[in-house]
Amino acid sequence: MTTSTHKPVIALLSCAKVVADYQVQSVNEFYINAITHFGGIPLLIPSAITPDDLNTLAPIFDGLLLPGSHSNVDPIEYGGTHQEDQKDKRRDALALNLINLCIEHKIPALGICRGFQEMNVALGGSLTPYVHEAGFADHREKPIADFDIKYAAAHSVHVEKKGLFEDWLKTDTMIDVNTLHNQGINQLAPQLTVEAKSPDGLIEAFSLEEHPYFVGVQWHPEWQAASNPFSQILFNNLITAAHNRRKTKHG
Repeated sequence: MTTSTHKPVIALLSCAKVVADYQVQSVNEFYINAITHFGGIPLLIPSAITPDDLNTLAPIFDGLLLPGSHSNVDPIEYGGTHQEDQKDKRRDALALNLINLCIEHKIPALGICRGFQEMNVALGGSLTPYVHEAGFADHREKPIADFDIKYAAAHSVHVEKKGLFEDWLKTDTMIDVNTLHNQGINQLAPQLTVEAKSPDGLIEAFSLEEHPYFVGVQWHPEWQAASNPFSQILFNNLITAAHNRRKTKHG
């Protein structure tokens, strides 16, 4: 972990939701807790911020976390023609611009679930709206209130050879992951490298070469991140990359 005087700031994109008839911006505390546990300072970014404001915002943060959400990327963003009822168009606009900003300025970024899908779309990839209807297994969230069951490991993913994850894990070739998504990768963006696949062949993780840290995962590593071995790797490396960027900026 980093010392308090050198903690990197991690931008955390929020989602538009309705709570007791109020329009609110919210982030699941699992993500906030993961950032703070591994030594970062979470900075919540409301989707009301316009893409034009990003040049002002960018110098403030050292890394980006794109969290999951019950909303989905608008199909219009990747040429989809199906009807999507759970949209958050302002998050779409901000997330896609933030991702391109992170690529241009080499800002460390981690995408989780929806964030993983946003990364793929931002770079020109596309999504499958219902993976269980496209020849893959049923990866949907269990309709149950007990988080220990909802977020329990549901299957393993196979780590691809000669990639970033293999370098991190050394000898392990499988990661046990949870599954809470109905959408998934259809066409992978050409710049991205597959890091892991589920047994049914669905892409579950990717990275971007020649970038300090640009990683997306389809599962939810923020759940019990402090005790999960691979979640520890993901978040430690994010915070380390962000810390290195902060040192470069501030000396």
